Amino acid sequence: RRVTPEVVAAARVPWTSPAIRSWYSAPSLLAQLADGVRQEVAWVGDEEFGAELRGHVDSASPMPPLAWANRVLDLPDGGWALCGIRFRQRDNARPFVDVVASTAPPTPDGLATIAAAVAPAYDPWHPLALRANLPDPDAIIAAVRGDSRFVGMSVDMYVMAGLVHRLRTRKRDIDDRLRLVPGSPGELAARNAGIYGELYRRDPERARWATPEDADSLAECADEGLLFEVRVHDEPAGVVAAMRWDAHGMCGFSVEELALDAEHREKGLGPVVLQRLLRKLPADDGDALWGTIHRDNIPSLRNALRVGREIVGANMWITPAGWSGMP
Repeated sequence: RRVTPEVVAAARVPWTSPAIRSWYSAPSLLAQLADGVRQEVAWVGDEEFGAELRGHVDSASPMPPLAWANRVLDLPDGGWALCGIRFRQRDNARPFVDVVASTAPPTPDGLATIAAAVAPAYDPWHPLALRANLPDPDAIIAAVRGDSRFVGMSVDMYVMAGLVHRLRTRKRDIDDRLRLVPGSPGELAARNAGIYGELYRRDPERARWATPEDADSLAECADEGLLFEVRVHDEPAGVVAAMRWDAHGMCGFSVEELALDAEHREKGLGPVVLQRLLRKLPADDGDALWGTIHRDNIPSLRNALRVGREIVGANMWITPAGWSGMP
């Protein structure tokens, strides 16, 4: 079965947060969703992509490149699920199946139907879990509680977002000590690595889910004029960066980095930095400021909520019965 980005986009609408759906007209939302899945659709049956993925993860695998490419699996009701084998941090001991889109609904019944189709198709990799972006993480977790078809379900990364023009009108935290100053990608990448190194020494577990943006990534932000050194009392205090990135049905900007030096953390400066960043964005009507935040990153979740962003979905680990689950 072949699908087009437009067909996949239509299937993604019920899997998209009601908040995001309310921000855009139906044609705009469909166009943005189609742009967001275009690459995933192109990878369906793409042997070159499959060979590249196999080479990065397990070049000795007996599975042919085509098996590593994205697939469209048939469902019993005549529908389909677009999926791909993936590996957490490219670790071949942590395989999972990414559910990009499906005609099945984002409900326990829909997820169980998808899992039943995925299991035989991806059995050679022994995947630990499914991963899917779901619009209401709390509701689906509550819905599967006690459901024998699932071992469990948990949030990996929350998607937090708000429309820029609305966020700019919120009551601001005033702190005239703080400024954002354009910076060099190389210098700020080194600063950023130092900040994360200190965080890892305090909390080694953080290294499993938080990695610093490197010079190449920060250079992309700098090219858009959205890479800044955070300064407090005109002294270096951290790094913040953003870039234009349309995703999850939204158009707008992604927060790529927000890292503060140890002496400036836990002082309420995070929301102030984000408010300063909002003023720097060359935003059009309908542009959102969004980002993904790990469920254990409580300070960043609080900062996002305080500045007015809301949970508009989550990348979630779904463990069907008989699967091991993502550690």
